[in-house]
Amino acid sequence: MFTRPHLTAFDRLMSARMPAAEWERTLAFRQQAQFAEALPRYAALMLKYFSDNLLLNRVVTEAWRFEMLVYALYLHDTYDPENPGSGLTVSNLQDMCLRQNCASRGRVVAILGIMRVGGFVRQVRSESDRRIKHLVPTRKFLDIVEGWNNRIFQIIDAVHPAERLAEAHLTRPQLGRAMRCRGAESLLAGWRLLDHYPEVNHFVARDGGWMLLLHCVAEALKQRGDFGVGPVAVDLGAFGKKFAVSRSHLRRTLESAHDAGLLEEPPRNGTRIVLSNLTVASFLTCMASELSFYRDHALASGLL
Repeated sequence: MFTRPHLTAFDRLMSARMPAAEWERTLAFRQQAQFAEALPRYAALMLKYFSDNLLLNRVVTEAWRFEMLVYALYLHDTYDPENPGSGLTVSNLQDMCLRQNCASRGRVVAILGIMRVGGFVRQVRSESDRRIKHLVPTRKFLDIVEGWNNRIFQIIDAVHPAERLAEAHLTRPQLGRAMRCRGAESLLAGWRLLDHYPEVNHFVARDGGWMLLLHCVAEALKQRGDFGVGPVAVDLGAFGKKFAVSRSHLRRTLESAHDAGLLEEPPRNGTRIVLSNLTVASFLTCMASELSFYRDHALASGLL
């Protein structure tokens, strides 16, 4: 079990940030004997998945854009043929994103424009009301989404191998849809993962920051192995090319993280990145919360 002092030293702080039930769920997942297998699995699957895919990184790897895509898929998945005005339309997504305070109307139009250019969605007129134009996820995009879902299930399986969610997903593709819909409904009801982990949010709220933090945590713990935090070197130019961000942007992200107390030392243009123990503990606990959230929704789907 994860009982290393570097990880558990911040549990009182973490638990005070969230409702008791959420902390219990998160802690139960983090304390699983196999949780140590989750981080390298997460890093291997996600870093490779997003690497060298310019359009995918433009659309997904930043917190508000990821949330926006969750709502886009939810609107599509919950389309009611008896109500032509339902489903994924520009105005429906704009209204939902405004209510959730995750994107302006202009940002919604911009991202949907990128998605259309990239072949992720196509526009069709409603058969029952020709005034309404729906956006429909293409097979290309749905394959990407289900690939992401399966990677999430593989990471969860590293912690709970007996559940074999990834295998179940391959034979029951609707499992991913059910998990997504239940997750979107939790977001719409007010659940916010990153509200409880400001150290993680500092990175995830910036383009490429999610991948950068994941890489740094995985490399730091790989080098030490005892949950102490060792220095990591990152070629910011090469890393930025992989994830569609500039070297200067990544440098600024690290510098602002140091200013916020999330790094123990100045990052030296990426040649020596030393994450604080709090940053690492926050990331690992956030990862446990995220994965247990997906797991609970998959198990509650009734499809297993």
